[in-house]
Amino acid sequence: MALIQAEATPLLAQNQPESPLDKTGVRYILIQHFSSAWGDRTVEFALYLYLIVYFKDTLLPSSIFGFAMTLTGILFSSWAGSAVDRMPKLSVVRWSICVQKLSALMAYACVAALFSTVSRFSSPSLCLYSLLVLAGCVLQLSNTVISIAVERDWTACISAGSSLRLAKINTYLRQINLFCKLLAPLFVSFLTVKYDGDNPTVSIAVLVVISTLTMVFELYWIQIVYDRFPALAAEQLRRETERHHSPPSLPSSSSWGQTLGLGDWREFVRLPVFLSSLSISLLYLTVLSFEGTMLGYLKTLNFRDDFIAEMRGLCVVTGLVGTVITVPLESKLGSARAGSWSIWSMVVCLCPVLASFYLFGPQSAIGSVMLFGGMALSRIGLWSFDIIQTKQLQDALASNARRNTITGLQFTMQNVADLLKYVLTMIFARPRQFRWAGLVSFLSVSSGALVYLVYLKRERGHIFHSPAGWIRKLL
Repeated sequence: MALIQAEATPLLAQNQPESPLDKTGVRYILIQHFSSAWGDRTVEFALYLYLIVYFKDTLLPSSIFGFAMTLTGILFSSWAGSAVDRMPKLSVVRWSICVQKLSALMAYACVAALFSTVSRFSSPSLCLYSLLVLAGCVLQLSNTVISIAVERDWTACISAGSSLRLAKINTYLRQINLFCKLLAPLFVSFLTVKYDGDNPTVSIAVLVVISTLTMVFELYWIQIVYDRFPALAAEQLRRETERHHSPPSLPSSSSWGQTLGLGDWREFVRLPVFLSSLSISLLYLTVLSFEGTMLGYLKTLNFRDDFIAEMRGLCVVTGLVGTVITVPLESKLGSARAGSWSIWSMVVCLCPVLASFYLFGPQSAIGSVMLFGGMALSRIGLWSFDIIQTKQLQDALASNARRNTITGLQFTMQNVADLLKYVLTMIFARPRQFRWAGLVSFLSVSSGALVYLVYLKRERGHIFHSPAGWIRKLL
């Protein structure tokens, strides 16, 4: 790939003829992302599983663990984006990879020590549990930094202003995420069922070896990616030049405002893309997906584990369908309209899911079909909208000197919605109350779709084509 000059802007890059994309470099960034996503999904599923096995009579420790990790995302996502803006591109990813793997190793060590203790709620076990929660929070922070740096910042640089390239790379990354979401838990389950008894010694040993080896290889792979794409170094040079020549900022009159990043939030809210970011954030406040809360609810209805695993796999397959149709859908309709079709298709597909709770019952034959079928079909629109909205944010912030800081604010909004999901299930904790959590989730998703209509109106000046426009297209 030709070297992009430090002074070049994304708009100028779009007007220049596209140079061939370094396929080897793209291959290495996908390999690195697969390794990182696999480790993330593996440790996340394994730690929840170990906590449930260790604290057999209560789900409170695993709930506290998830709550603490989500809260970390809320408090530090903005800082993570700012760190990606301030630190050298390669250094911030290297350090994050090391922290990610070391925190995972620390978490596995805490789990192994927990299972060696005699009493479940003794002082040593509570101390080890506290260290485990701390390791999970550090892991969450490192994952956020890697996600912002590699999935958002590096991909925008690598695409060199090409909208089609950016869409394709984003699609490949989302497909890898879905594959890892499906296969990593199955791998952990295989280890625990095949080799573990009352003590998960074998599975922990295998996961520790994998984490150690992948840390070494990921550091090597990310170096290759950086070397094969000179655009990354050019972008880094441009940032440093701008910071060197920019006048020093005046101190804020409010130290609290600086601490909370209120200036960043004001800038973000004024951007047109904020409504798109708010829209996708509202999709995170939902229990209508195959996450921990839904899985726990289905277990109370006595659905078999193998059946639940099959339905979860079906949702991953339909999610992959959503990633495949995104690029042609966006090419046909444009980014804004394609996003509207995607998010509203998700809302429509969740209607039978809601009906299964209130009209038929999830355990009846028709209720089960509506519940699992609706959730599976909704994944098509969800993952299509996820890719489209990611690209919208990248395009909107392409020339912004602090684009990763603002990207971190979207992560904060998503984590707030995710945290509210935990609060929702705490309020409606009984299985027979789950339908109310489902109703709130549907209303949140629908609100996200309505917010996106406002974004669509501001971007295009209208929501629907006029009849005359349709007639002209037909003729």
